[in-house]
Amino acid sequence: MQRVPGNRTVRRVAGGFGVAGFVVFLAALPLYFVGVGPAAQLQDTAQYSDLVTRTHTFILIRTALTDPLIMVGLLVFLAGFRHLVRQARQDYEWIAALVFGVGLVVIALELVGDGLQAGAALDTWVKADPTGVRALNEGSFPMYGAVGLVMASLLLTSAGYATLATGVLHRWTAWFAVGAAIANLAVAPSILGGTDITGFYTASGYAPFLGEAAMLIWFLIASVSMIVK
Repeated sequence: MQRVPGNRTVRRVAGGFGVAGFVVFLAALPLYFVGVGPAAQLQDTAQYSDLVTRTHTFILIRTALTDPLIMVGLLVFLAGFRHLVRQARQDYEWIAALVFGVGLVVIALELVGDGLQAGAALDTWVKADPTGVRALNEGSFPMYGAVGLVMASLLLTSAGYATLATGVLHRWTAWFAVGAAIANLAVAPSILGGTDITGFYTASGYAPFLGEAAMLIWFLIASVSMIVK
């Protein structure tokens, strides 16, 4: 890989934003489990709306503040990754563009899902419409779940391929990306498992969350690798 002046700065800035984004995720981790529970199933619309009403502040902090900050870290990391791949191998510019482009789609899907859930939380600041609260939350499930997971799988696969081809990150991070991509793709059919929030292989269960977590873990190790390599 050729050495280009300024690449060290790109690595430090992009990798630093990536690490910072993951730190925000860890700080906000408890918020991802607020607003769910066995006593508040979606089927009981009124009870579920009451739960969202009681936890709307925490939901808004997660969806409107912390998640966008995490996405900022991912966006800067992806921009730096694209730059390094293009500098290392001009003939792999297409894969660099694919990684960045798919990354934008993944970020957009996450933010759309956040917007829907934030809208549901905002609706509860006044007299909530239980049907509207449920509909907005259910509308976010495909974004976080099947649709987002399939696109995340493509992002991870293309990033892993780019890493193996150009060496801009440590090679083992590429194999982790491939494993995370397979995991995300395997979890995507959970959309067919219904809407049980407390279930495992369901549209909004723990399996989709673990798929997203696998992508975020790759995000962290790739960011650290970008800084130290």
